[in-house]
Amino acid sequence: MVRDQDNVALTSIAGIPFVALLQQDGEILARETVDLIYADAGFDDLPIGSYTVILHHERVEPQDVSCNVTIDTLDEVILLSFVYLEPEQILLNVQMAREKRL
Repeated sequence: MVRDQDNVALTSIAGIPFVALLQQDGEILARETVDLIYADAGFDDLPIGSYTVILHHERVEPQDVSCNVTIDTLDEVILLSFVYLEPEQILLNVQMAREKRL
């Protein structure tokens, strides 16, 4: 998910959407344009393992933000929130949460 400092969906900047990449062992496995309604992207049904999620946008600082995640069990969902200070277009933090799969 991409959010601003007020936890509002940040779908794009200057009409340009964010792009999420999924990487494992240096290889890009998937690329998704962040949804323009909810400001999220999903990589579903991944096997147990270690991955890197990269969020890219050419008009924010830094342009690429990465977060390493490890899937330990198939009954969990990992949620990442990339939070930006919108007026300055800079990253504030990345938040990670784990939830049980429904």
